[in-house]
Order: sequence, then C-alpha cells, then structure tokens
Amino acid sequence: MSESTMRVLMTLDGIDVGGTETHVLSLAEEMINKGIGIVIISRGGSLLQSFSRLQCPIYQVPFPYSLPIPADLQEKLCKEIKQIIMTEKITLIHSHQTPSAFLTFQAAKELGIPSIFTVHGTYYPKSELLRVLPLANKIICVSPPIQQFIQKLTDQPTIVIPNGIDTTRYSPSDSSDLKVQLGIPKDSFVLLYSSRIAWTKANICMIFLRACKDLKLSGIPNLYVVVVGGGPRFKEIRDITDTIHRSSTDNFINLVGERLDLQHYYSLADCVVGTGRVALEAMACGKPVIAAGSHGYFRLVEEHNFEDAWHCYFGDHGSLKPCSRFTMANEIRSSLSQSARLLKEGSA
Repeated sequence: MSESTMRVLMTLDGIDVGGTETHVLSLAEEMINKGIGIVIISRGGSLLQSFSRLQCPIYQVPFPYSLPIPADLQEKLCKEIKQIIMTEKITLIHSHQTPSAFLTFQAAKELGIPSIFTVHGTYYPKSELLRVLPLANKIICVSPPIQQFIQKLTDQPTIVIPNGIDTTRYSPSDSSDLKVQLGIPKDSFVLLYSSRIAWTKANICMIFLRACKDLKLSGIPNLYVVVVGGGPRFKEIRDITDTIHRSSTDNFINLVGERLDLQHYYSLADCVVGTGRVALEAMACGKPVIAAGSHGYFRLVEEHNFEDAWHCYFGDHGSLKPCSRFTMANEIRSSLSQSARLLKEGSA
C-alpha cells in the first residue's frame, strides 16, 4: 500500500493538553506532510483547535472514561465507529488510550482492518490493557521500560519507537518579552515545571514547589518559578502556591495554566524540571533538565548519563530514587552553584 492510498484513523479518549495528545498531534502532522490520509476521533478537549489546524476530518465520539463498557453503549458506539471507518475509507487504526482503543479495535476487527496500539506509560489500568492488547495487530512502546512492562502482560511481539520532537518548533529562542510580561526580574534564575496537573504529576509539582520554597527562604532570593499545565488538580497547586507566597517576601511563583506555545516558556527558563516529552522538548530548546517523573527521581541530565536518563524516560518509566523535596532542592542548589555546568548541559 502506498502512502497516498493509506488512510489512518487516529483515536484518543480525549484531546486535552498532555504528552500523549501532543505526541499524536505531532505524529498526525508529520504523516499528513508525507501524504498519508489522517482522520481523528476523540471525545474532544482543549487541544481541539490545534487538531483542527491539521485540516483533516475530526469526529467527536463520546468515549467512556474507563472499561468495561455496558453492552448497549458498546454496541451503539461500535456502530458509530464502523460508520466513520467506512465513510472515510480507513485502512489502518492507530490508538493510544484504552477505552477508545477497545471500541475502535472491536469495530476494526469486524471490518477486517489492522490495528496498532502505542503504549505511552505505565499509567494504564492493567485490567484495561489486558482487554486491549489481544485486539491489536502490532504494539508500539515509547521506551525500553515500557516494552519490559508490556512483555509481562502479553506474548505478542512489541517494538520500541521513541517519541519524536519537532526541532524546528522546539529550538533556542529569545523570550525576554515574556519574562517582562510575567514580572520576572531580568537578573533572576528561572525554574520551569511543566506537566498535566493530574495524578502523580500533580504530586511531583507539589514536591517541586515545596523544594523551591526551601531554596527561596534559604538564601536564593533571585529564584523565580513558572509552572505550565492544567488539569483536575490545578486548584491544589494554586492553594499551595498561595500558602508559599504568604511566607515569602514576594510572589515568585507564576502559574500560567495550559499553554500551546510551550516553546516560548522553555526559552525563558534557566533550568527545566520535567520528564518524558517535556524533557526532550526542553533539551531541544537548549535548556538543562532535572528529570523527575511518575516513577521517581533521576537527576540533572548530563552528557554522560543521557542514555540512562533515556532508558528510564527521564523518571517517568524508571528512576534512581523516590522523588522528595529535599532531593530536588539539593539538586537545584548544586546546579545553581555551578552555572557553567548548567550552560554546558543545556547546549550539549
């Protein structure tokens, strides 16, 4: 089958701002540029406008939030999905999240269309993966630890395909105007944390903010913080920020919510704390990264430990130790005292 005759149905439960969703957005854009027909289905979300710019067909289907699905609803949604597949002359299904994958794979199986499932993390409920994986013709894992995780659940062959980053979009740039807009002094040291504020990532953000409070109150007055991201636990982050500011001489934490122009925020930072796709994007923007993710803490990513960092997906799929405010504060303090080291790793 040639690229010009291939039509791929990309499915997501929803399209809010997150690593999986931006992965699919970038992948769909690249495939469209290569002449492959792309169709998107999801229940919608805050990235809908960004997906609309791809100028490909987008269908909003009310996918449930979890499995199993009541039989009558499953039948109704499968019928709707099969109609989309036939209308759009789909030749391949590529799914990334379990409820939408289960339904589209069921529909695809009835129509004799092959399907691919990409596993983006260890956050999927095991019971849901055990329902989805047997329906997939091919399984892609985004990192070696994820491959090891999946191979414990199935005998099906898997392949590792790393996340790709658009290095034309994510590259070094000047964000001095943005720093002025946020009221951050010119001579400050800016730490940036970015993730979806949900589940474990919200906990890491809280640890990060408490570590920054310790640093601010212990002799680093020029420290400023930017947190990028939104989600169901954003109010908890706002409440912690308010508490920290009451004990500080200035309001040094900026919560900017979800942003679609994240590359500009990376550029204003002196160092980025993050994991997974955020770590890759920040490094593409020439920024040093302290890696901490859902699995735990890694450390400052340096040239000599990059392979180790990659193999644990920068703390998301593996780690060196549990993440704590003291560990993070010590790493940041050490990095601050070695500015030349930070500059070197950011430009490596």
